[in-house]
Amino acid sequence: SFSSISPQSKPNRKMKSLTPISTAAAILAFLPAAQASLPYAKPTVRYTPYFRLDKTSQNIVEDKLGYSEATWNNFGIARVEKKRWSSLTSNERDGATLLGFTEGTWNCYINHYEDFSWEELEDMGMTQHYEGLGWTQAHWENPTDGEIPYTEARWWGQLTDNEKRAANGICFFEDNWDKKDMNPNPSFFPHPLPNFRYRPWDELNSVTQNVATNMMGYTEESWNNLGTSIAEKNTFLNLGTEQRAGAMELGFYTHTWDCFMNHYLAYFWSSFHDDLLVAIETLGWNEAMWMGKVNLVPPSENKIWIDLTPEEKAAATRLCYFKEIWDQEPIPRWYDYEAGMNTVVTTGGPVPKDIDLDIFVTTGYAGKAPGDVGASVYTATGLGSSSSSYRIVSSSVFALALSIGATLLV
Repeated sequence: SFSSISPQSKPNRKMKSLTPISTAAAILAFLPAAQASLPYAKPTVRYTPYFRLDKTSQNIVEDKLGYSEATWNNFGIARVEKKRWSSLTSNERDGATLLGFTEGTWNCYINHYEDFSWEELEDMGMTQHYEGLGWTQAHWENPTDGEIPYTEARWWGQLTDNEKRAANGICFFEDNWDKKDMNPNPSFFPHPLPNFRYRPWDELNSVTQNVATNMMGYTEESWNNLGTSIAEKNTFLNLGTEQRAGAMELGFYTHTWDCFMNHYLAYFWSSFHDDLLVAIETLGWNEAMWMGKVNLVPPSENKIWIDLTPEEKAAATRLCYFKEIWDQEPIPRWYDYEAGMNTVVTTGGPVPKDIDLDIFVTTGYAGKAPGDVGASVYTATGLGSSSSSYRIVSSSVFALALSIGATLLV
């Protein structure tokens, strides 16, 4: 579960930090074998997208527990989820109870015992689960010492069967381990397009400029030129506390930041899996190049968008690039001032014909079948001629991205 080193969308857990058992056991007896090792029945309300909650539940989620729609639709980033049951305020506990949580289901499914000390976990017999994921008391009590278990940089599909059982013991399963994005997304991008970030500096209101400047360290120049801010070299979970709060204030969350701002540049090679690995390899990367072991970059890095093949464009789209971002064009150059919005790429409509998502037919595309993304037809026909132009690549960007984060223990 990706921690602060980079990977995907895992909460930055240092991992220290509703149903009675009998009923839960009865329910679990009817669950598939893969789920049978979960200690409690899943609180299905927490895995329901915000827009599908009834109005009463939405009010409880917001007014009593302090969630926003974005933090509800993404696991592990709401402040309330960092608290164990006994640390909740009376109002928060009341809200959790109204949603059907008990102390057991909250501590396990929501907090994952992150707010407990190692000694408390030993008394509860829970350390075996963390140890099964590579944790030790030293990691738990010194989360900033630069070392974390390698499982924190793995997706669910990369865990061994024993590691999955250990994760089950602290109420992780595929969706919450991989931090499934529950936000509605009708676009052909893997996550919702953060259009608020594609406004020039002079089009931002004073509140947004203050957040961008004072909390995230942006200047007008770094805001208008995507990819040049130091913050954007980091994953969401690797941002400083204030920077992450600023990113959330702007409207970002783990998935949208890592994809549209960082483009997964700060991920370790071992963190790539399924469709992300397909995308990276389709663009010509291998582990040696990605980790800076050789002084080479793939040919795709020297192409502008029009020169990419349909397969390469599909790979770049999975990494949340579109033409203007790939070609490193300043926002004011392509922003539609008359319309007051980004119009070069829209959230709806069909997949462009020169983007061939069939490269993801085996792995799926951000959890979807390629044919379920955008319109039903996506063919790589009617392509324009190549311009043989080149895109500027700075190897220092990759070096900086790869230098960010902690050291994985293998």
